[in-house]
Amino acid sequence: MSGIFEKTLESIGTLLSPVGTNVGLKNMLERCIYARTKREEEWLIRDCLRLVKTKLSEPSLRSSTVIKCLAFSIFSEMLGYKAEFAYIHAVKLAQYGSLAEKKMGYLACAFLLRECDSLSVLLVNTVIRDLTCKNIYVVAMALCASCHVIPPDQVPILLPVLEEKLKHPSAYIRSKAVTVMHHFYRVCRQLCLQYVSRMKMMVGDKDPGVVAHVLQFLLIVAEDLPDVVLDIISSLVQIQYQILDGKLPHEYTYRGLHAPWMQISIIRLLRYLQEPSADICMLTQRTLLNAKPRIEDAIGAAVVCECITTLVYHKVGDELLAPALMCVVDLMGSTSSNLRYAGLSLLEMVIKQYELPLSAAQQDIVLRSLSDPDEAMKRRTLSLLCTLAQAHNAEIVCAQVVDYIREHCAHNPYLQHDLVSRAVALTDKFPNSQTHWHIAVLIRLLPLADDNQAKVIQRRIQLTLLAGNGSLEQTAVARAKVLQILGKYSESKTVSTSVLEVYVWSLGQFCGADVECGQEVLEKLVSLGHKVLCNQRPSTVISHGVRNLLISIIQSAGHVAEKCGMTVSSLEEFIHKTMKSHLADVYLRHTCMEVLALLPHITSIHQALQQPTETETQLDFTLSFLDRFVCESLAGDGMPYQPKLLHKATPLLEITPLPSDPATVPPTAAVPSSPCPSPVSSGTGSIVDFPGSESFGSEDSKSWSLRSPQKEGVLVKPLWSREGRAKNVDPFVYVQHKQQATVVTSDSEVQNLASLLFSRQERGTAVEEQSQRDPLDELLNKDFQKLNVEKPEKS
Repeated sequence: MSGIFEKTLESIGTLLSPVGTNVGLKNMLERCIYARTKREEEWLIRDCLRLVKTKLSEPSLRSSTVIKCLAFSIFSEMLGYKAEFAYIHAVKLAQYGSLAEKKMGYLACAFLLRECDSLSVLLVNTVIRDLTCKNIYVVAMALCASCHVIPPDQVPILLPVLEEKLKHPSAYIRSKAVTVMHHFYRVCRQLCLQYVSRMKMMVGDKDPGVVAHVLQFLLIVAEDLPDVVLDIISSLVQIQYQILDGKLPHEYTYRGLHAPWMQISIIRLLRYLQEPSADICMLTQRTLLNAKPRIEDAIGAAVVCECITTLVYHKVGDELLAPALMCVVDLMGSTSSNLRYAGLSLLEMVIKQYELPLSAAQQDIVLRSLSDPDEAMKRRTLSLLCTLAQAHNAEIVCAQVVDYIREHCAHNPYLQHDLVSRAVALTDKFPNSQTHWHIAVLIRLLPLADDNQAKVIQRRIQLTLLAGNGSLEQTAVARAKVLQILGKYSESKTVSTSVLEVYVWSLGQFCGADVECGQEVLEKLVSLGHKVLCNQRPSTVISHGVRNLLISIIQSAGHVAEKCGMTVSSLEEFIHKTMKSHLADVYLRHTCMEVLALLPHITSIHQALQQPTETETQLDFTLSFLDRFVCESLAGDGMPYQPKLLHKATPLLEITPLPSDPATVPPTAAVPSSPCPSPVSSGTGSIVDFPGSESFGSEDSKSWSLRSPQKEGVLVKPLWSREGRAKNVDPFVYVQHKQQATVVTSDSEVQNLASLLFSRQERGTAVEEQSQRDPLDELLNKDFQKLNVEKPEKS
């Protein structure tokens, strides 16, 4: 009688407890969810956790009540409130409960425990014991839990048991074991490499579901070991033919395609073959044609995309590529924006491998995508246009990219960095010494670039202005216009320090040698320096750009003073003010002291620089006596000399090794071609010239060899000889190209973007319209405020 009374009291207590019934648990969750403030939520959850902790501390607690307490503990942990007292109860439930209770225990452990928790070690023995159970559902549950509760340092203990489960008679267990092996390979790759051979044998498993899981495992292994595919090629081809012939069970058919995910995995694995046979290419084409009728479905388009990617990666011929191109056209013309995006991505990939012209219909699709309201579609179209860019439309593509950066990249620095890099690459690949459009684009990119990119763009602008690839008159006009543009932009209140640095450098580099011009330039530099000092408050954090700008101003002022042989009284005052300001660090003070030491002797320095040097016939101004040492250094895999100006502006160049026998080196190849603008010409006839219309970052300039840089159509004008420096030669022009008639696309009177991007004008019309247009003049007339990144207004 007493036992019945005790059970009755226990049942009443359970019903009265908030976590004793499903209704009580529901009420607790609803109260916490609908809390009006964060403080109220915290108070309610902590109060409920106190009740749960009290309930779990009771002896002889029912498993159903423990499950409800663990459910609320998981809820509180997901909201950020610790419930560490419930961890041990989750482990006990996974160890000693029934099948349903084990499931809840493993689930609670996966949510509550971390890899670093000491209780995770207790679960290793529990998982190993459940893996040896005869009940396949318990084994499957343990396999699923091992992906979440086993720490990485305990994986070696579980691998031998897992290998046995790969031979389990049940296909359900084998597929779960492959999934666990896939997870362990991601966590501990070196430990799982010894089981790769066993996994390759399972490609021939009699169950298609197991094979599908094995293919997923081999895909991740192939990323590290591409040769793993070579041993299973015949099996993969056989499986793919069985899929295409419809020999798999009906439950593997989805949207009219037989096992589409297995087809995708197989096609991806075939992509790792270095030299595929004709049969492999034909199989890929057959898979493409089989999925083409379902191309409007997402899964059909996925199979088509994988087949096209594989065919393009293997660089197949025109016969196999033609059906792939038709599928690309179908995707681009789809009504679904996702499929159009996939079509644009495939078209860009095809264009990179095959230089194919676009049809009129494809051009219309590209232009419509450029005005698509979907931002992702616009970005993909811009990337495609950068790939399609040629000499006649590179300027228009760059203009589109710059406008997009300015209007849509205010809160996306990663996209902004990528697009700026693409635009800079186009200016390097297709420069124009007549219109100088690449200089105008680089100036527009300066306010939009981050700090590292701004340094690269600054160096490219400086190098372009120094090189002067056109005639002397064109170069002088371009420098004057750049000075006007930068001078106008320097008056803006929102001008970036990167623009000001280029402006200061240009003032010091290209100012005239007369006294009036020097005095005007010095006054501009001093005025600009005072503005910089006045705008910086002591309480603000000083950026490196502002400090570098002050250093550039002082150095340029000293250079102008030496060049003109005069100074202004305000310069010394400005230098003293800079040294006393809070901006002055060690390097800035040293620069100021150096210029101050030069000012009293500036007239003597100017006169010394103007005196002609005495010619001595025994001196070799070309330094040709160093040719042997240079060749020996290059033969020993040494790097060629690269000026500091180009260290970050150009990538490292690959050097073609010299022949081992010195006798095999041609006499005209005594000095390697170099991208540096060196004015020194050797007496042997080989010249280190500055590439005029070629890009430093282009593909053609990445392979360098010892060869004579003398090319047809290039007239070399040496600046130095045994008699000394040549007179009446522009010091910044090293190579003058012959005037050649080139087809230049006009964009001054065209009416739409299609003709600008994809149509070429007749030669006469192009040359005539090109002479009437100057991108630098257009940039000079623009408002600098509209060249910065537009930040949307806060609502």
